[in-house]
Amino acid sequence: MASGKKDDWFSSALPWIIVAALGPAVIILVAYWYNLGPVSHDHGPWSSFGSLLSGVFMVASTCATLATLMFLAHQNKQIQDSNRKQQEVTDKQLAAVNFEQYVNHRRYFMERLGELQSAFGNRFVFEDADELYSKVFPRNSPINLEFTAEVNGSLNAQNYLGKLCYQLGKLDDFSKAPDWNRSGGRRLIGLLIDLSVALNLRMVDEPYDGDVVFNGKRTFINIYSSNEFIELAKAIFNSFLFYTGNEKFSGFDIPMGRSASDSLMAYVLSAKEDPAVFDVVKAVPGLEIMEQIYFNLFRMRHEDFWFLQPSYATLMDAFSSRIGVMQLKNKEFVDQIVDVGCCAASTALKHSSEEGEGYELLRQTHELFNLLLARNL
Repeated sequence: MASGKKDDWFSSALPWIIVAALGPAVIILVAYWYNLGPVSHDHGPWSSFGSLLSGVFMVASTCATLATLMFLAHQNKQIQDSNRKQQEVTDKQLAAVNFEQYVNHRRYFMERLGELQSAFGNRFVFEDADELYSKVFPRNSPINLEFTAEVNGSLNAQNYLGKLCYQLGKLDDFSKAPDWNRSGGRRLIGLLIDLSVALNLRMVDEPYDGDVVFNGKRTFINIYSSNEFIELAKAIFNSFLFYTGNEKFSGFDIPMGRSASDSLMAYVLSAKEDPAVFDVVKAVPGLEIMEQIYFNLFRMRHEDFWFLQPSYATLMDAFSSRIGVMQLKNKEFVDQIVDVGCCAASTALKHSSEEGEGYELLRQTHELFNLLLARNL
């Protein structure tokens, strides 16, 4: 109510403005009449009177103009106040709508993360979904909402999407021109770990033999199924790209396949004496011995390999994936591998010359089978 009285001051003051405008004219006329007396027939007084009236009307006109300008100024102020209040209401409404859209946008993003987790068997969860949303949409906040985000891979201004694109691109380049030796396995595990750290996943399923542990944290990377992690990383990244209005990542048309797993297995075996940058889960008894037998059989001469081919085929199938390795937890299954392998290696040694080129490798393989036999007794 106080605000209404304050805004209506001009209406209350209008009569006084009229009095102030006409008052001087009335006073002048009264004074002229009083001093002049009765109007005579002389032209001189009439001329003076006309000049006086002209001046009076000029004063009145000036006062009327000033009053009009004051009225227009007052009206303009009222319009501005009304517009300002309307703008405040509009801003509050827009802020409320923007906040609601922001909340819904975050909720849809979290739901999409949940769908990704379900699509891969709920084996993992995103470590910090709120932080992940802020990384994907760095400009979004309760007072600002953008539905798109750029993929900036430049070194000076690299954002989260650009970082994922860069790391997946390096993996894709490596898969097209792999170097499947010890250095190749080392480079591959480094690329996989870098990507895993960027995704920041927390494993919630039971550990599998072959799972890579980095900084005390088990990752989705498995040396027997490395393509599984690459497929996961690509699916997550493409989901982010779709949600931010970008084109999908088109790499990894051809999977790295068995060579990648063999390279990782060989590197882990050969790097046991190196400083432990990462660990690999190996709970199956004698698993590393069986891995070494597998690689020995792969390097064996054709004449000797002919005797041990069934053992190689069995181990190759077991090491084809993390699920395949689970067969090696079955004692009866491993006992059969050992029995067949020991007999085949003994037979091969009988048909091989000690001076032969592959005799030493065959003898080492026979000893590994015997060592495995002793562990399983």
